[in-house]
Amino acid sequence: MKSRRVRFSKTGMGKYISHLDLLRCFTRAIQRSGLPVVYSQGFNPHQKMTFALPLSIGVTSECETVDIQFEDWVSDAEIMEKLSANLPMDMQVLSVGDPTPKASEIVAAEYRMEAGYNGNIDKEQMNGFFSQTEIPVTKRTKKKGETSVNLLDYLRSWEITGITDTGFCIRVIVDAGERNLKPELLATALEAYLAPIEITEWDITRKRIFVCPDGETLSEFC
Repeated sequence: MKSRRVRFSKTGMGKYISHLDLLRCFTRAIQRSGLPVVYSQGFNPHQKMTFALPLSIGVTSECETVDIQFEDWVSDAEIMEKLSANLPMDMQVLSVGDPTPKASEIVAAEYRMEAGYNGNIDKEQMNGFFSQTEIPVTKRTKKKGETSVNLLDYLRSWEITGITDTGFCIRVIVDAGERNLKPELLATALEAYLAPIEITEWDITRKRIFVCPDGETLSEFC
């Protein structure tokens, strides 16, 4: 058997598919495709697959990955063709390849965050938000439940890529993996800072996932 990394996008209405439903979606797509997937042993066997970095509901992505165990004889081209034919239209298989580096090595992710608003926001206001020395947010963790942290401790870089009379777009790179910050927390903090200006909508897309093999320089996960 061999493990293959399937890279895929999740766009459009796909952003409303939860992580659990995404697992079910891939399980059914593989069943329909007839691909020779490997099953776990035991009383309740299941397809052997692992998603690298669960995506929040409401966020789209251009860089999702899932590692799946297949029998040796199936080719990457066949995996890509058959999965593409059986996944929903808002999920597109981008590539199939070796499962390296390991998902446990992920340290950061890049997001494009577009917002629409009613009011008047200028670049100076946006810079003011990111220039603060502390941005307290409440973060949920598995061990401690809810805890207060400084958002800036998880923010690696940011850039205002566009601003108009009706909206703005920012690019951020935040910690991900074992040390993780959801972009929704950044959106909520930014809304509070800009009040009373009303943010009417958010469109958040995960663009890239990173590892840091040398401890200093970010490198794309896949």
